[in-house]
Amino acid sequence: MKRALLVAAVVLANAVVQALCVIPGATPAGAPLFLALLAASVLSLVAAAAAVLVLVGGAEARWPRALAAVALALVIVGALAVTSAATLIPALLVAFVTVSPAGTPDATAWSGPRAFAWHPVHAVLLAVLTLVAMVVLAVAALLLGFFVTGGLGSFATWVVVGALGAPLARAWARLAVRPRGAHQRRESPRATPAPRRPEPTASPTAVQSTGPSTPTTR
Repeated sequence: MKRALLVAAVVLANAVVQALCVIPGATPAGAPLFLALLAASVLSLVAAAAAVLVLVGGAEARWPRALAAVALALVIVGALAVTSAATLIPALLVAFVTVSPAGTPDATAWSGPRAFAWHPVHAVLLAVLTLVAMVVLAVAALLLGFFVTGGLGSFATWVVVGALGAPLARAWARLAVRPRGAHQRRESPRATPAPRRPEPTASPTAVQSTGPSTPTTR
């Protein structure tokens, strides 16, 4: 419960920062102010994403690895988005799957993609759910851009992003570090041997009846 509240606080804090960066209405024409607000927005996003990964990673989470993974993923996704808009959704999905376990102590750089080999059914279902969430976020951002503009619209958009992204990141992090075949062991527990039947014991009356007979005198 405490971690959930901390994740909610991080999401709200990032949403506030993003809204404050939109309120001045700076454009690329005003280069110094625009660059300053853009830098603040990017830094807030990286810090918030890394904090969420550390919180969902559990105890002994690794801050440096989470920060590095988020920053690298942001650079790669940004470069691909500039190159071709068609690669944005696939790049986001690959980045999300790869980066989500970054805060988990037992995870490696390949823990996220390896989930498709170790738990193919769960990974495919979770990937479909992640794609659906991305589509919902895109539609929500579009609608909020039409009906709720300015800082309030930015705040609402980032709250929705955090509300959907944090549970998905936790799900990917848990799936990435789950041992191979763990679900099969849970579904098919070991068979316990049947209890042995106790061997029948002779009753005292039977012993007496089968004992040596005494001769009778006529």
